[in-house]
Amino acid sequence: MALVAVFAGVLWAFEVRFSRIADRFAASQTVYDETGTLSEEDRDFLRRTAEELKVRFGIELVVRVFREALVVPDLNEKTVFIGVSTERREVEVVLPPLAASALGPGFADVVERDVLGGALARGQWGKGLVAAVVFLEQELSGLDMGVKHGRGD
Repeated sequence: MALVAVFAGVLWAFEVRFSRIADRFAASQTVYDETGTLSEEDRDFLRRTAEELKVRFGIELVVRVFREALVVPDLNEKTVFIGVSTERREVEVVLPPLAASALGPGFADVVERDVLGGALARGQWGKGLVAAVVFLEQELSGLDMGVKHGRGD
């Protein structure tokens, strides 16, 4: 009986440890979709664009899709976070300070309200994520070239 209890304890400890490792791995991914419904095409596009943002602008991109509560992970000063809660119909965009300053105070609001919010309302949040990242990349490219796009600036 004691051997069974020891074995059960070891299995439980292994499960707890594995669960934490899996959570950390998921948190470190560029794109994490808790719902499992983001198309592979959209996921690949987001990953490729994240690599381009990192190479061209030194910005990390973190995209998270949640079923329920939207949770903003710990971010550093070079990370853009884009989060969607599909059931609560919430979106959040967090920009690093330098990017927020360069893009202007209304940029995150435009992406949240117009790009992601509109797509979420139509049930096309995957396409909204792609559009949000494209918009971000275009705006940063415009700043890099001394041109502003999209917001009438």
